[in-house]
This record gives sequence, C-alpha cells and structure tokens, in this order.
Amino acid sequence: MRHRVKKIKFSQGRDANRMLVRKLVKNFVTHAKIETTLKKAKVLKSVVERLVEKAKKETEANKNYLFKALDDKSLVKRLYKEAGTSFKDKVGGYVRIVRLGIMREDGAETARLEWTRPVIAEKIIVKKAA
Repeated sequence: MRHRVKKIKFSQGRDANRMLVRKLVKNFVTHAKIETTLKKAKVLKSVVERLVEKAKKETEANKNYLFKALDDKSLVKRLYKEAGTSFKDKVGGYVRIVRLGIMREDGAETARLEWTRPVIAEKIIVKKAA
C-alpha cells in the first residue's frame, strides 16, 4: 500500500533522475526561479523545501547534507546566506508553484517555481585598482 507516500517517478533510470533533480536544484538556487514542467516542479519543490530547512541552522551535519545535494561549496554558502536568513522565522512554505499553461510542442503542462518571500542576493562589488 502507498499510504502517505508522495513519490513522483521519471522515465529515466535512478541515477539519471538524481542528476536531473540536482541540476534543477542548482539552477533554482542560482537564478531564484525556474520554469519547467509541472511534474518536475512538484519534485523540485519538495527537495528545495528540505534543503532550506537544513540551511536555516548552520551545523556540520547540515553542511554535509547540503553539499551532498548541491555538490558545490559556493551554492551551499549562498543558500545559507540568502535563503537561510530570509526564512529563519518561517516554518515551511518556502517555495510556490505557479502554473503557466500547456506547451504547444508536446502538450506538457508548464510551471514556474519561485520563492514565497524575496530572497536577498548579495551582490559582489569589484573595485578597480586606481
């Protein structure tokens, strides 16, 4: 029985699905929004919610969990600084899915994934030598 089991499967193999989700998460963290199919957006939402929950508290175990999911130290630091501080006082509901319509090419329903609160990104200012 599948009571309370929320699992969406893709048609590729297990490793390909993991890499697909990892790439979607990386793109979402870097660009703060992503447009994709509804099925992928639903999977991505649950993964990002878990990652943001870990990014709220900076411990060694949470760092290892985030690094395993993102595989990039700069993205882990960015998730701690931006999303972790923005959602410090909120419990769940960090990401929303906005349905966009149906693609003409293949009939797949598309959606946009975005943060529920504005995530403030630190801009790096490079000073030129005089």
